[in-house]
Amino acid sequence: MLEAMPNRSGAIDLVRIIAVAAIVAGHAFTREVTADWLYTWHVTVFFVISGYLWKPGRSPGTELRRRWRSLGRPYLVWFVLLTIALLAMGFEDTPSRILGGIYGGGVAGMPYITLWFISTLFFTALLLRLIERLPLGVQWLIGIAGAVAGWIGGTVFSDSPLGIGLAVTSLIYLLIGDGLRRIRSRIPAPAVIGILLIAVSAALIATGTSSFLDMKQGEFGTPVLSLLVSAAISIGLILLAESIVRPGRFSQLCTLLALPLLTVVLMHPIFLWTPWPGWLTFIAAMLVPLLVGLMALRTPASPWLTGQPAVRTDSGG
Repeated sequence: MLEAMPNRSGAIDLVRIIAVAAIVAGHAFTREVTADWLYTWHVTVFFVISGYLWKPGRSPGTELRRRWRSLGRPYLVWFVLLTIALLAMGFEDTPSRILGGIYGGGVAGMPYITLWFISTLFFTALLLRLIERLPLGVQWLIGIAGAVAGWIGGTVFSDSPLGIGLAVTSLIYLLIGDGLRRIRSRIPAPAVIGILLIAVSAALIATGTSSFLDMKQGEFGTPVLSLLVSAAISIGLILLAESIVRPGRFSQLCTLLALPLLTVVLMHPIFLWTPWPGWLTFIAAMLVPLLVGLMALRTPASPWLTGQPAVRTDSGG
């Protein structure tokens, strides 16, 4: 099956795997344990990656169709599946939970707690595409203004329907990723720079100088500094992964494991209902959805469950 992998960067896929594991850990363990070290970067790195892989020149209509296939369809399917799981639990407040899930964004509770991330990424990509023809400096002014608005407004953006308001505050991360794309070939010693970015950021977090982010709840951390630390960790992970992962079997394995990660993001909250210890919840919440996604990749259901086209293998594969 590895030979059938699409032509993708195994390095970027490795970063995706690490980030999703951090998202699951952030839910499986207590917030006191994970907030400082994971919340700052485990979601924002996906926005930086989206900017880093940005393909200039697409029309807004093309962007809408592509994001609908990769994000919109799985969002709707998993909303239905999560609702079925919720109904099976028999909670007294099930109707209000469903209404919160429909509204989305920061209002959505269990088991819809990760839907905001998908819808926000969807709208942020569309926003960047809509302003792409503006001068780069104007794009950055809009992105910076959105970040400042987030520090001032907080929950005004996170509690918007489907988290659409967070697109304004998240745009800066796509622009940072796009900026990295533009200068990537001119960065010397990327592994060293990646390690330094992560190390300095870790020091700022450890000393309490930089507070964590929780975008879903409208908490954007220490003004300016938390954004810079979040971006630095994201860039550091990208540079370090690209320095380590080379074309070959390991790169293909990273891609294989990354293809169904959307399934992990959307399905894993179900396992947070278990009474298991945090470490066991983490393992189950990672591995079971991953296996479901990997099996789905071989079927026509893959676009709906994973956001990825079905992986085609020959009869001998």
